[in-house]
Amino acid sequence: MKKLLVILFLTACGKDEISGSYNGQQSVYFIYNTNAVYSGGIDSVSYTFVEKSSTMRQDTVWLPVRITGNASDHDRAIDLVVVADKTTAIADVHYRLLSYNMPKDSFTTRLGIVLLRDVSLRDTAVVLALSLQSSKDFPLLMKDTMMADGTYYNRSQARIIFTDRLIKPGNWDSYLVTFFGAYSETKLRFIASVLGIATFPSSGPDALGYPTLQYYQNAVRNALLAYNADNGPLIDENGNPVFIP
Repeated sequence: MKKLLVILFLTACGKDEISGSYNGQQSVYFIYNTNAVYSGGIDSVSYTFVEKSSTMRQDTVWLPVRITGNASDHDRAIDLVVVADKTTAIADVHYRLLSYNMPKDSFTTRLGIVLLRDVSLRDTAVVLALSLQSSKDFPLLMKDTMMADGTYYNRSQARIIFTDRLIKPGNWDSYLVTFFGAYSETKLRFIASVLGIATFPSSGPDALGYPTLQYYQNAVRNALLAYNADNGPLIDENGNPVFIP
């Protein structure tokens, strides 16, 4: 009987100590992970315009965030700023920030960063370093956290590294020339805008075989014919008309 009373007492105490809500200070922090979204590292996003349509002038990168504490019955503002001494991107030239908030009844959301396809990105990659700031809605900053790679990361900071720079594939002269002809940057940029890819591996697990590349060749040739019909000949950086065999 005494044992039963002890068990009942402990159970009652346990119920009294458990709270259904979080009473501490609220915080918001970046959700870091190691999947393809964060291809530049756990706390970094790598992005290139190269494999986008040539008509695309801007795109949006989404950074997921989460809160500690309770959801709210109203939207709450999230304060996101640029870390100037770690940033090489230029506001309104390479990027635009928006207004951000955590929607009501939510624990997670995504912050959209608008990347602008400025011509300077064809020659370089730029870095946009961002930091979450404490505010009246989220007064507490998340402490550094050790992630799966064994490194401590500041959960309030993230980087976007982006470019529009092309690199000539190493197998162009030995393999791709058969399908696409002589290399030019203008040609590769056009190919990428049509196919959505700018690399064509000829070895390894992702190697592209002859039938696939022949299909790509036909698709690019047809797209080039359509482009030339609407705009006149596509001229490359060397002054030569772009030609697909």
